[in-house]
Amino acid sequence: MQLLQLAVTSLSFYVGGHQDDWQLFRGNAAYRDLSNPNARVVFIYATAGDAGRTDGWWEARERGAVAAARKAFAPAPLTLDVAQFNGHPIVRYSSANSVSYFLRLPDGRFRSGKGYPAYRNESLSQLRDSDAPVSAIDNSTTYRSWKDFWQTLQSIMDSERVRVPAMPHPMVNAPDYFAADNSDPECASRDSCNRCDHPDHIAVGEALRQFVAGTYDRTWWVGYDSENRPENLKGAEFARKGELFFAYAAAVLDESTLNGKPAPPDLGEWHAWGARDYTRTVGWDQPDPVLPACGP
Repeated sequence: MQLLQLAVTSLSFYVGGHQDDWQLFRGNAAYRDLSNPNARVVFIYATAGDAGRTDGWWEARERGAVAAARKAFAPAPLTLDVAQFNGHPIVRYSSANSVSYFLRLPDGRFRSGKGYPAYRNESLSQLRDSDAPVSAIDNSTTYRSWKDFWQTLQSIMDSERVRVPAMPHPMVNAPDYFAADNSDPECASRDSCNRCDHPDHIAVGEALRQFVAGTYDRTWWVGYDSENRPENLKGAEFARKGELFFAYAAAVLDESTLNGKPAPPDLGEWHAWGARDYTRTVGWDQPDPVLPACGP
């Protein structure tokens, strides 16, 4: 503990709904953080990204997320344990200066937010909107209310923040909460910074908004809608972002092949979002209002 406090001088968080979110929308920034030996980089994945499948898909994606983080630094041991936060057991992978937490909640479903039958049609959106309980897909725990969920995120982040006293106001990278999700057929015309994004993405941003102001700097990223904007990454930043995304994809392919359903890299996703990075940044001492000013 003391050795870590002495060595680490910066701390950043990447919090997303699914296992490939940060690679597609903020992989260039994550690479910079991960390649800094004096930085601690924390990834939090709210859902299992299961897409309603029970054939090993979510397990493959989890392995891919860990592989992506480890791509940015020299080979280092990987440890797996289960930590308790706010009364919930959370799976944690640690390697070098990175740590990844997997809450394994059900995927809320693209263009729906209503979940999948395989996991009781539960979702973060319904937890947020009506406090409908949602259980981890491995049945390890149940979140009984929206407050229970966001306070668990807060507990994880607070536990990491106290490990790095040199940085009292860490950076949190996450989906922009000021958004209209793609379950709304008119999402493209809604006043928002992050149009037509996945319901899970937006729920994560809204959960963070409950507590990050006053403590954390925030970089709110644009998700799916960034494909409608000009490419703004090139050179080394683009290449390094690609290294992490394709490390994720390679690990997913390996694991899914073992499960008998090989899933090659999704080049359509990479072409849509790989060369783009659109965000707005808010200082720790500034609020996150209901109607913020959007970035470019």
